[in-house]
Amino acid sequence: MEVMRGQRKQINVPSPLHAEAESLVWAMEELSSRGFQQVCLESDCQQLVHIINYSKKWPALDPEVDAIEALRTSFTSFLLRFISRFLNFRVDALAKEARSRDLHYTFVDSMVPVLLTHEASTIRPV
Repeated sequence: MEVMRGQRKQINVPSPLHAEAESLVWAMEELSSRGFQQVCLESDCQQLVHIINYSKKWPALDPEVDAIEALRTSFTSFLLRFISRFLNFRVDALAKEARSRDLHYTFVDSMVPVLLTHEASTIRPV
């Protein structure tokens, strides 16, 4: 399993919900362009997760939802799930860091899953 993380700062976004939706579109585009086929995304925006997973109508988000639905077909497996902000402290910290920057920018990186880093740290040399 490979874990990706990224940051992107946009300006002139109509609302926090739009920012979440546009970020999801961007993440899906990045993953698709890197050849990922099985994707599990987590968001602390429960409203967006419900809109996407339960096909709830939200007319102001129609362009973003249409893009998400189109991108969804590029993956053999796609899962979007809610994660509470309390459990999502790393992403919350990345978002706060992104908001503190003045410029528009994008950053994507691959990282070792937390589970693996913990296991690796407990292995002692023989």
